[in-house]
Amino acid sequence: FLPREQNMNRRRQAVGKFYGLLALTAAIWGIQPLFIKLAVREITPVSLTVVRFVLISATIFLIMRWRHRTPLLPPLSALFPLFCMGVCGVAVNNVAQFTGLQYSTVGNATLIASTTPAVTALLAVLFLRERLLPIQWLGIVISLLGVLVLISKGSLAILLRISFNYGDLLFFFAQLGWAAYMLIGFRVMHHLSALGTTAWAGVFGALTTLVYGLITDELHYAPLSPAGMAYMAYIIWMGGVCAMVFWNLGVKMVGASLAAVFLNIMPLVGVAAGVIVLDEDFYWQECFGAGGILSGVYLLTQARQILHRRNVRRRAHYRAARQRMQA
Repeated sequence: FLPREQNMNRRRQAVGKFYGLLALTAAIWGIQPLFIKLAVREITPVSLTVVRFVLISATIFLIMRWRHRTPLLPPLSALFPLFCMGVCGVAVNNVAQFTGLQYSTVGNATLIASTTPAVTALLAVLFLRERLLPIQWLGIVISLLGVLVLISKGSLAILLRISFNYGDLLFFFAQLGWAAYMLIGFRVMHHLSALGTTAWAGVFGALTTLVYGLITDELHYAPLSPAGMAYMAYIIWMGGVCAMVFWNLGVKMVGASLAAVFLNIMPLVGVAAGVIVLDEDFYWQECFGAGGILSGVYLLTQARQILHRRNVRRRAHYRAARQRMQA
């Protein structure tokens, strides 16, 4: 039994390390909007998106070339879906989020971003005819109500006037784009590696954003300060490349459902960073919205585990009752 126990201990230690990696990833993503908000003081959201994804895609292509196991070119059948991923997940998601940070807070950006599972599940039901459990529907409703409370700051008057903050609306629009990106990507990755999918979607997204910037005259480049270059480095390589690799490693080890729980760290880090570094306001009414978003996402992502634990408890109570009756 000793070797078996040692193997179990080693596995627990390995899993513990990956838990730490997932927590670190969520923290990296949680603080990223802070650096974006600081960066867009020196560079336009459109320019930031183009530079970010040109460099992210170039880095991923270098990794793919170094590994020699992943084909660089996508199949022709994947080109249009990759273009759609670039438009939705790169152009729409990034430009909307980066622009929103010029009008709203880092805390709201990370809290609304945490609704991604709920928005993705809702789009999957509408367009892919996927089925959800009743408890998952409850999670979606609670999450979306939480968003309403958050962006209205708990004010019924704001809800009735529909006078939401422009930045918060852009954050939610960005999540629609990201949810579409994830749903399309799920299909594309049947024919192309995750690295290839990310890189080519980045290329198409950067090109689309470049054309949009040229048409709207929002593509401007100016020398960045040393601090601005540091913000860009974090956004591109820490939040874009390293965090993605860390996340994929963690998901591979512990599973997607368990990994999703760690995303709840992201808004907590984002809110704290905004309040501490930028002295942003966070009203007590917004705590109810934040609680609703996180609770709803937990119900949605952990629904099957919750039902499984409930069924296990019921069976245990049933067996105990039968044993008492037989005694």
